[in-house]
Amino acid sequence: MNNFFEVENVDFVVGGNTKVKNMSFSIEKEGDIVCLLGPSGIGKTTILRAIAGLEKIKNGHIKLKGKILSSEKINIEPENRNISLAFQENSLFPHYSVEKNILLGAEKNPDNKDKKVSFNEIVDLLDISKILNQYPHQISAGEAQRASLARSLLSKPDLLLLDEPLSNVDQSQKEDIQEKIKKLLAKLKITTIIVTHDSYEAFLLRY
Repeated sequence: MNNFFEVENVDFVVGGNTKVKNMSFSIEKEGDIVCLLGPSGIGKTTILRAIAGLEKIKNGHIKLKGKILSSEKINIEPENRNISLAFQENSLFPHYSVEKNILLGAEKNPDNKDKKVSFNEIVDLLDISKILNQYPHQISAGEAQRASLARSLLSKPDLLLLDEPLSNVDQSQKEDIQEKIKKLLAKLKITTIIVTHDSYEAFLLRY
């Protein structure tokens, strides 16, 4: 039986420097959630960037749904991978309102009817209804991070990559949002890789 997602014997390199060497891991079933846990600076974000197609690899392979996305000779472009990466930092388009930024996710993959989720459901889940008409420079780092996450969820990807997804979210909201995200990911069967330095956050999102 083939794994849903697979990384095999890959060196993750950025700027000519090897951040992670000869790494292998796999996700057996669609809808599973995997956490990569470790301190800042060890290469977790580099791993996500390579999986998303933003960094090339020179050895090993990255495979999704039986298809090689990256290898020494193959590099599928990011827009053709149906993988969504939500960065830790603000990645919203500054000239679009928060609402328009989120709706860009729905435009990315309109034909994926297996994963049904509404704009309002995600906005309510992440408690961002009050900022929809504002622009990225008018909202907090935590609000921008939640808006970016909403956009990623609405794109209904085959694989969702979350880079420290709630690092800027207020502690009073974090646990509730984590629980709601976990339930939504399970409902939609969105396979997810989360990187975090917080072992408690990893536990809440994974179990």
